[in-house]
Amino acid sequence: MGELLYGALNSTKIKNNEKFVHKFLEYSLVMQIDESVAARYARVRFDLKRQGNLIPENDIWIAAACLVLDIPLLSQDDHFTHVPGLQVISWENS
Repeated sequence: MGELLYGALNSTKIKNNEKFVHKFLEYSLVMQIDESVAARYARVRFDLKRQGNLIPENDIWIAAACLVLDIPLLSQDDHFTHVPGLQVISWENS
């Protein structure tokens, strides 16, 4: 939610994009960060560091949430492929 709202604020059509995000969120589940997500975040970050494949901090949180919920991630960011066990669906392939 934060990434989407930031993108709207960082666009040239702020009001329009904010409306779109809020409409999208009406049909979305906004997950709370709990102990299971925090524990998975720690494991993912540790594993990525050990592999030498650190990715942006916020993306580690996103990956951890997807792993805990056992859901795929729709993204065009290739670095998510470094996260063990994360199923990534590419924009281009969907």
